[in-house]
Amino acid sequence: MAEESLKTTTNNEGPKRYIYSMSDMEHFKVSPVKKDLLSFITALGRSTISCSYKFDPLNPLTGLSPGMASLHGSLHAIETTYLKELPPDESLRARFGNPIFKQWHNRLTLRCFNIIKCMMDIHAEYVAPLQESKDWDESILESCADKGAAAATMDVTQEQVENYESLVDMKQLRVIRELRAYFLHSFGHEVRLDYGTGHECSFYVFLYSLCKIGVFGNIPKTSTPSNEILAPVALSITTQYLQVCRGIQTDYFLEPAGSHGVWGLDDYHCIPFYIGACQMQNEHYAGDYTPSSIHNDTLINSSEGDAMIYFQCIRYIKSLKKNVPFFESSPMLDDISRLNQWSKVSGGLLRLFEGEVLNKKPVIQHFLFGDIFQATWEPSRTSEREAPQHAFNNEVTVAPWALNSASRGQAAMPPTKAPWAK
Repeated sequence: MAEESLKTTTNNEGPKRYIYSMSDMEHFKVSPVKKDLLSFITALGRSTISCSYKFDPLNPLTGLSPGMASLHGSLHAIETTYLKELPPDESLRARFGNPIFKQWHNRLTLRCFNIIKCMMDIHAEYVAPLQESKDWDESILESCADKGAAAATMDVTQEQVENYESLVDMKQLRVIRELRAYFLHSFGHEVRLDYGTGHECSFYVFLYSLCKIGVFGNIPKTSTPSNEILAPVALSITTQYLQVCRGIQTDYFLEPAGSHGVWGLDDYHCIPFYIGACQMQNEHYAGDYTPSSIHNDTLINSSEGDAMIYFQCIRYIKSLKKNVPFFESSPMLDDISRLNQWSKVSGGLLRLFEGEVLNKKPVIQHFLFGDIFQATWEPSRTSEREAPQHAFNNEVTVAPWALNSASRGQAAMPPTKAPWAK
């Protein structure tokens, strides 16, 4: 990941959009920040291949820095408490978008400042004063996770948020505002009631920003994090983030944002498949599992499968699309399972992510840029259109290959193939 000094923008309210037109999109495609983000996500995946770290779902804090342990605690608290306290309104039978998600998102919005502030304070206490990275005692990490959980569950009013902000110096406030914006965009849209790869990507922009300011534990922060630092974030933090997202996707019936996901890899996600395919190349798993192992339901549903992100993703898809042959519900993943090497799977998925996410304007136009994740061009517009103030018309989404001459009078279309799976 290229190292750049942080510049100061003129916007004191936080990061903003820079992509409105195809001209802006072309600037982004060749920008240092796009290259940097892709390099960061590539490094996250590759870190899981050659490191000694082995993810243990029963001990998810192992290997994390204190700041990242705090984030893990916050995500875990969001997963276990928010949905329990704000269950979906079962009286509403819309195919997509339970409006209680707006309350869920509003709660996160109010508590987000404390979540970020807690993480930054813990980083300043434990990591920033050091000159080199270290392995952290489990009791310290558990204490940090508990503090993160407390920050995520503390009742906060808008007035209190404003009071908290007034007590923070401007430099730290700018950082918190930028991180908060990326974090809030990571869990779907509270008006459109949808979630897609753009929201997922915002979470990795959030992680990229944390890495760039040293919260991963990369001491000094200008250094490139080692695989031993990156791998716990790639596996443990990603797994906990997915737990939150799967909860809100299934309980609130969030609409898949965009179209590719419905008949591609997954209705909502892309990056975890890449990280998971890299993980399977580690010596802990190499030789024991092949891409075709996804058809072994006993393995997929076992406690052993809990530790492998790729298998977690397949398990989730199969749990949602029961009583449907896998080759029909997930033709691209079925196609990929015929490859004989995980390296081909991970390489193809990374190219898919760049081509179908980072290079697509409908996804990237909602990106926000600030002092850390920084745009280097002048946007074609300076004012933003208002977001829709109502949910989209929620029709049942049908995969194109499922259409036939008897349905809507359209001809059948072939299933999507993974272009590299030959």
